[in-house]
Amino acid sequence: MRSVLPVLCIALLCASGCSRDESATPAPSAPVVPDAAAPVPATSGTLIDPASGARCDGQDVAITRDGFELVLEGTCGAIVITASNGAVNVDRATSVRVEGSQVTVLNSRVESVDVRGTDNTLNLTDVGTLDVSGDRNLVLARGIERVTLRGASNTVNPDNAPAVEDSGTGNRVL
Repeated sequence: MRSVLPVLCIALLCASGCSRDESATPAPSAPVVPDAAAPVPATSGTLIDPASGARCDGQDVAITRDGFELVLEGTCGAIVITASNGAVNVDRATSVRVEGSQVTVLNSRVESVDVRGTDNTLNLTDVGTLDVSGDRNLVLARGIERVTLRGASNTVNPDNAPAVEDSGTGNRVL
């Protein structure tokens, strides 16, 4: 018994192209419309020194420019601030690390905060873990789950009573 597949393929090829007039103008193709139900690919990467009002959309943020004033909208990944003399207001973040000095951070929810710089002020709402190894920092928060202090002369003032580990000097948890 012979296979019908080769004959069918030849018939289809011939029907689609054998009788075509090569001098005719090709028909315009229909515009490609994205499927609204198709999943949107995850955004990745790092926003470096974004403009104020930037949307994080899950991306990490690096702030390296001194004298910054930023409002970051949406949920950010990891925020790393190596700059000094600035302020950032961010809705939510996976983590915030402050390495600069004289930085003000306003945030509503962050899983972990790491303050390595000096003379910074952080006004946070809800924090998972707070680690302060810098000196003379002030951290205000509604709730902190765990505080680790390694620096000197830091003040942490949460509304709750978090678990505290203090191996630094002159630190206060109010």
